[in-house]
This record gives sequence, C-alpha cells and structure tokens, in this order.
Amino acid sequence: MASTANAGVDGLCPATRDAAAEVLWAKLDEVQKLLANKPDAKELFTKYTVFRSVVGEVKPVFTDSVRTRVKVFCEEPAFAVPEECDDFEPVSLHVVAYLNYTLFMEEMRELMVQARLLKSIGMEGSGLRFQRREQNIVAPDNEPRTGSSSKPSGQVPMHKPSYRPATLIPVGTLRMRRVSKASEAGKLAEVVAKMERVCVVKSARCFDAGRALMRAAEKIARDAFHVRWALTYAQLSSKDFYTKAGYTPKDGRACMDLHTPHVVMIKCLVDASM
Repeated sequence: MASTANAGVDGLCPATRDAAAEVLWAKLDEVQKLLANKPDAKELFTKYTVFRSVVGEVKPVFTDSVRTRVKVFCEEPAFAVPEECDDFEPVSLHVVAYLNYTLFMEEMRELMVQARLLKSIGMEGSGLRFQRREQNIVAPDNEPRTGSSSKPSGQVPMHKPSYRPATLIPVGTLRMRRVSKASEAGKLAEVVAKMERVCVVKSARCFDAGRALMRAAEKIARDAFHVRWALTYAQLSSKDFYTKAGYTPKDGRACMDLHTPHVVMIKCLVDASM
C-alpha cells in the first residue's frame, strides 16, 4: 500500500541513523546490569514505565513510535522500511511505553545508599528500609533564616528552581484502530480494537514491558474506544506472548500478512459475552 506517512518519517529510517535514539537505547544496557540480580526487577522496571498515546502523526510520540518500530521490525527480522508505514498511520492511535530513566536512576542510587547503610550495621539482606533522604534547600546569604531576628530586606530574591526534563526512553509501542468484525450470529458488524505493530526493544522484553503495553492499550480500547473486543494478527512466533496476555486463536485460522503466516487472535475486554 502506498504510504502518505512515509514522507513524514523518511528522516527517521532506519533508526540506526538516529544517533539520539541510539544513545537512549544504549542506556538500557546499564538498566539491565543494575537489575540483573534483583528479585523484583520486573516490578522496578514497571514502576517507572509511563505511557503516552496520540492519534495520528503527532510528534514526538509518533516519531518515537516509528523509530521503535523500525528498530525492532527492520533491524531484527530485516523487514523493508517502506512496508512498515502505511496509510493507516494518520487515523490510528499510537501508544508508546517509556522508561523514565531519570526517576529510575534516582531510585537505584537510593537503593545503593540503603544497601551500604544496612551493611554498615550488619543487617544486609534484612529487607529493612530507612526513611528516604530529603534534599535540604539552602537559603541565600541575604535571606533571613528561621529563628533569625534580623529584618528582611525590602526585596525578597526570587528562587529559580532548576528544572531538568526527565529522560524518557521508548521501550515499546503499538498501533491501534477501530475496525469492523462480522458477528458470528449474523448480526450487524461489531466494532473492535485492532492491535497492530506491537513491538518491544530486545533489552526490555525480560521486564514484561510488552504485557504492560498491552494492558495500557486495552484500557484505552475499553474506556475511550468503547469496544468489547480486541483483535490482533499474531505471528506464529509471537503466539505464546498473546496467549499469556489473554488472547485466544479465532477458530485456529491462519492468514498471510507481508508473506508471513499469522493467526487471528481475540480477547474480550469486558465480562459480557459477544
């Protein structure tokens, strides 16, 4: 299918040419090392995973979505870049999972301090946690401190907080759109949410980032799209992933998509049956 979206992402493909994106993804290697021996690694990763969604080609979320898709689909299975973007991009909902690297590293530094404190008192491995340290704000020399009898000057200096935006690393993305699915009972077609282009970068798959991404998209489908069913065309190699996420094969039928065998899988998003 000819793509109108390709014109907007030509500068993004392939993702290996985007130095800034590669620098961000390289930080995930450090994340893996920090979480390597932690029993709650998945919980810590999920704790600092945030989701952003946009309809259409709205930057920067759409840009991050395409970069992530190109990295996963075009680098690993060697799909051609033009096949990755199509005419559905402007009318689809794009969901991106990000790791808040800034908050994650703050948590890791705090855990290291806690570990050293516990080791110093011989309670290493006890699970005890000290109260989180708070940073002290030092008042300027010309500003009266608490308990001081000196009179304040006529002009009170304004504090300018040093704000630094958080570093968000895109770790997964998917595309979702409303499509019609014929009812088995012969009634009018029912609108469902079709999950497409589901992918997670390799270094984040061990932390169940894909499951969290699917749950976030399904919540949007249920609460914003107001649909009862989610549908996806899963590659045979990804069938187990979708099965664990609650999807079941539709009559066991397989189809061909981009010359690759896929199986149609569905999931009910509400308690009511079809």
